[in-house]
Amino acid sequence: MKKLLLATMMVFILSFALVTAQENEVTKEYTLWIGGHYTDFTDFSKKVGEYDLGDEDALPELKGSYRFRSGEYLLNIDGHYYDKNNISGRYSQRWADRIKGDIYYRSLVRQEEQDLLGNLSARELIGENPGGKILTHELLDEGADYNTHRREFGGNAEVLISRKNNVRMMAAHRSILKTGDEQKIANSHCFSCHVTSKSAEVDKRTDEFEVGLQADVNDFTFAYKFGYRYFQSRANNASAYYDAAVHPVNGGSGAEFGSRQVFNDTTVVFGTYPETRKFSHKVRAKGKLGKGSFSGSLGYSTTENLNTDVASTAWSGAALYAIPLNSKTRAIARVAGVRYKTDDPFIDLPTFRDGRPGPTYSFDFTRYSSLDRNDFKGSLEIISRLNRTTTVSGLLGYNMIDRHDYPVPDGDDQTTGKLFAQARVKYRKGLKFSARAKYRMEMISDPFTSGRGLFEASGRDAGVGPIPETFSFIFYWQREALRYQDITIYPTDVHDFDFGLTYRPDNKMSVNFGLKAKFDKNGDLDSLDVEHSMYQPNLALTLTPDPKWSMSAGYTFGHYKSRGPVAVALFDG
Repeated sequence: MKKLLLATMMVFILSFALVTAQENEVTKEYTLWIGGHYTDFTDFSKKVGEYDLGDEDALPELKGSYRFRSGEYLLNIDGHYYDKNNISGRYSQRWADRIKGDIYYRSLVRQEEQDLLGNLSARELIGENPGGKILTHELLDEGADYNTHRREFGGNAEVLISRKNNVRMMAAHRSILKTGDEQKIANSHCFSCHVTSKSAEVDKRTDEFEVGLQADVNDFTFAYKFGYRYFQSRANNASAYYDAAVHPVNGGSGAEFGSRQVFNDTTVVFGTYPETRKFSHKVRAKGKLGKGSFSGSLGYSTTENLNTDVASTAWSGAALYAIPLNSKTRAIARVAGVRYKTDDPFIDLPTFRDGRPGPTYSFDFTRYSSLDRNDFKGSLEIISRLNRTTTVSGLLGYNMIDRHDYPVPDGDDQTTGKLFAQARVKYRKGLKFSARAKYRMEMISDPFTSGRGLFEASGRDAGVGPIPETFSFIFYWQREALRYQDITIYPTDVHDFDFGLTYRPDNKMSVNFGLKAKFDKNGDLDSLDVEHSMYQPNLALTLTPDPKWSMSAGYTFGHYKSRGPVAVALFDG
């Protein structure tokens, strides 16, 4: 990291020396914006002021920029102060096409509401009276004020090494630090259904480095980039006490209930973050091919969880070919694909009901990742300029996702297909009036669904597996076979509309109007219909009475409506 920052600073020092040696006309531009903001925390404070400090006060706000140009040299400095934890800034330099460099910093704080777990309360009926199994919740940190502070800083540099073949070297660095506290939830399951919430420390860091080389050969440009990313959590691990395994009503049968648990009556670390390391390689090429132009890339990466030695690999590729059909129309073809593969670790679990009379079972299994898949996308777009004012385009494409070992290992892969189409119109009459409209439609077959189902059929079904004749009950794990209801958050039909209009009666005033609308649904589930709709109009006015002053005002309204499944906690169906 120190070496990279030193190299970046050397680039800046060199650029200053080059500029000093030139005698050109110098231009300077300054902008300054001074304002403030106020947040009312009367209700739902964590939602209203999600990215505010949490102070119910009027706070000052400041924006500024500086531009300096001398010949082929350009310097830009931008900054925004929102509050002491929400700050952004960028420093960049350019000297023609020889040297480029940027350094930036971003900081923001996020307030998060506490989940009161109020929906986790239920009890079984014994006859007509409450009794039997019960679901309870407990806030061990009631009233906790969760917030996280995210800081990101980085830089990149590009240097022209040789004019011949336009050889360039690039380097970049980025670090993300996140500190604060968050809510973590633990569940003592099966015997007590006791859900607890507690505060946990957040101290995460991500470091990313990239270095690359680019050169021109004949009519093509080739580039290679190597990347490295490392993530770790330096916070103390959160732990929770898991209740002693006893009968939920009479408190007895400890040995029997304990034999069904992986652990009980103990404090266990939970919710830990993995320490991960990623290496990536990417090659790119672009240039002229026939009557059109071509660009493509091929990438390979490997990511490893250093805590468990579980690794995953990804192959990716993309290509684009654009060709003019006539003087006013061109076609653009795009293809892209990626293949993910993750290790399949063996999970060794204690024997179910070990040492108890009656049946015992082994639940050891190989964990197959539902992320293993092939993802392919292809599309064709036609863009045509009808006249001096109007441009139209049409897009048609298909996306296929083939999931391996899902919903069951070695079973039929679940394949999702998405057919999408888009139409767009742009109209521009000089600088006075412009408009745009876009409509996009998607038709999705077999979207990703939970392989376990959502609801449980009531009653005792012989199809749940072997049940000893001396047992008057079935085990929870056997009841998995009673579950039904395909459930997904993904739609099968999507309709998306976007409209925008800009009117400038003169160079001192502009009016902008826009409307976004989206509707999606899924009516292919076995007993549910899911629907979502969104409408969002907006209006903005900008006045520039003088080149040194600009005033703007705007209004946005959003209406969101959804209909989806609600699962109520029930016992024995």
